[in-house]
Amino acid sequence: MFARIKVYLIMFAAFAAFAGVFYWYYQDTQKALQQYARNQASLESALSSQKSATDALQRDITVMNTTLSTLNDDFTQSRQRVKTLEAILANGTDGRGLDVGERAVEDPQYIQKEINTGTEEVFNCFEILSGQENTNETDSKYINCLNAIDNNRMQ
Repeated sequence: MFARIKVYLIMFAAFAAFAGVFYWYYQDTQKALQQYARNQASLESALSSQKSATDALQRDITVMNTTLSTLNDDFTQSRQRVKTLEAILANGTDGRGLDVGERAVEDPQYIQKEINTGTEEVFNCFEILSGQENTNETDSKYINCLNAIDNNRMQ
């Protein structure tokens, strides 16, 4: 009988050990699952904020590309205006080579008239840019600021 009790005690001890190991394994697994759930929530939050940041960057890149394109177009127009002015300064409005000193000696009234015309056009552009209505009804000879202002307003 003592042998039987001994076998039962050994079996009970083995089952208790197995139950203890199983309980420890179960508790450890539950802690790990809770930690994994917290990590998953953190990762999902980080992924969400990263996605919103990426979307914002994509929108900013689109805006920058549009702005760059507009600036390039404006720069091209500006370069064209500079070339036109350089051609006017190189040749004059009558097509002859323009050396202001020689032309002033040759025909001082012509130079005075052209300088006054250009100055009036510049002042007229300043007035228009500052908000005053265009009072000059003659066509511009050198500066076509109304077209430039209208182009800028359309953009």
